[in-house]
Amino acid sequence: MMITAKTGDGAHISIASVIRWVIVAAFDVALGWVILQLIGDGSYPLAMILTAVLIIVTVSNSLERFKPYRWLAIGLSLATLFTLYPILYTFYLATTNTGSGHVLTKQQAIDFLQREQYVPKEGKTFKWTAFQTSDGQYALWLVASDGKHYFAKVGEALTEATSGSNGIGELDEQGVPVNIDGYKRLQRRDIIVILDALSKLEFGTAPEIVRISSISSAATTQQRYMFDAQQDAIIDQQTGAVYRADAGTFASESETLTPGYFVSVGADNFNRFFSSSALRGPLATIITWNFTYAILSVLVSFSLGLAIALLFDNLPGKRIIRTLLIVPYPIPALVSILIWRNLLNPDFGALVKLLESLFGASPRWLTDPTATRAAIIIINMWLSYPYFYIVTSGALQAIPTDMLDAAAVDGANVWQKFRHITLPLLLQIVSPLLVASFAFNFNNFNLIYIFNQGNPPIAGSPIPAGSTDILISFVYRLAFNTAQSDYGLAAAISIVLFVFVAAITWMQFRYTRLLEDRT
Repeated sequence: MMITAKTGDGAHISIASVIRWVIVAAFDVALGWVILQLIGDGSYPLAMILTAVLIIVTVSNSLERFKPYRWLAIGLSLATLFTLYPILYTFYLATTNTGSGHVLTKQQAIDFLQREQYVPKEGKTFKWTAFQTSDGQYALWLVASDGKHYFAKVGEALTEATSGSNGIGELDEQGVPVNIDGYKRLQRRDIIVILDALSKLEFGTAPEIVRISSISSAATTQQRYMFDAQQDAIIDQQTGAVYRADAGTFASESETLTPGYFVSVGADNFNRFFSSSALRGPLATIITWNFTYAILSVLVSFSLGLAIALLFDNLPGKRIIRTLLIVPYPIPALVSILIWRNLLNPDFGALVKLLESLFGASPRWLTDPTATRAAIIIINMWLSYPYFYIVTSGALQAIPTDMLDAAAVDGANVWQKFRHITLPLLLQIVSPLLVASFAFNFNNFNLIYIFNQGNPPIAGSPIPAGSTDILISFVYRLAFNTAQSDYGLAAAISIVLFVFVAAITWMQFRYTRLLEDRT
């Protein structure tokens, strides 16, 4: 039974609707607060996506016309968050200088730098011993270099302490109290566990703030870097140097502070990709190999799968043969690639030893660019031919036999029947699968990276690039696998790669549809 309440104009509002609106309002408030925090931190792509999620949930639960979408709101929100956000964030990264030393927002970089401390000339150094109260509060017994003793607490002024006053017991030979009323003296084994937490505490008050610098020493320190909003610069209080904000870094005439921060660079990453002389040579090699790899992988795998389907499907015991032929298909690609890598290992690979015993030599499968590329094509053929064997076996069953019979009556031989009847009809059926396979192999990162990580390196390349790298593995190398990662450039290349694949796929689908219309 639905409980309703009657309003002044005679309308009825169900209690369930009121509860739903309250929940949606609470959700909007909470998510709105998160969005504002993200905007404040400069995380605009995620803020935009969460705003879209907020709109989806609010509209679907508030307007009656969108009532059918209420149950889909969660799914639509998750799809927006986990599908659109990576795409939007990639586009966003492509317009920034994000990379090594530039992964923080400007405010985060300022906060990080302002945490750095230094010991001024008038600063004091101490040896310290930690004490702890029963409720977990820490204090330090400090022995200064001049022999004076201090008992330092968090947030309380630093004052000189003596044995016998304020509950401080007798001192041992190291000048440390044996006991202090209300405190437990911590041993070195206890301190090691909490050293990181202790180093973040500030004992005393400004200007005499004591911080732990090592397991045995502490010092009165001051904040080294201060941000001046009027100058938009970082001031070094130790040296007086001024580091002004410039293109994602704080830099003086002679030095640059790290970390920097990411800023918008517009289309600079795309310009670098298309115009950089350092990129042009390796990229030409990589793109040429990328197309060659994808085309040959599809061609040889499809050809072998079709040949096996034509040769073995009419033999006795074809079910057993078919089972044996598709064995590579269910084996995980990772396992198969690693097995092939071991087989082609120049030191102990079984295939290498076999070739050496038969021919006296073996190609350098992992170090020679041509041999490595050939190995990759062979491995991909091994991984892919069972798929095409299954597909073409089924497609061949759909070809009408009366056309083949009529051709035989007209005197056509086996090759002529295959060339003019079987193959054209087969291509009409499997063309979309060939297009999909090309797109998959164009971005087949797993085989390239697992087999040889895109190596061997391209000789003379000014940037890290391998002879068997395809664009996607080159992007990974730029973004994650070098000492100086460049996420912005990698994102820009990813977008260009997406456009390449989309354009090629569109043209191939267009061609195959035209082929179907003409028959």
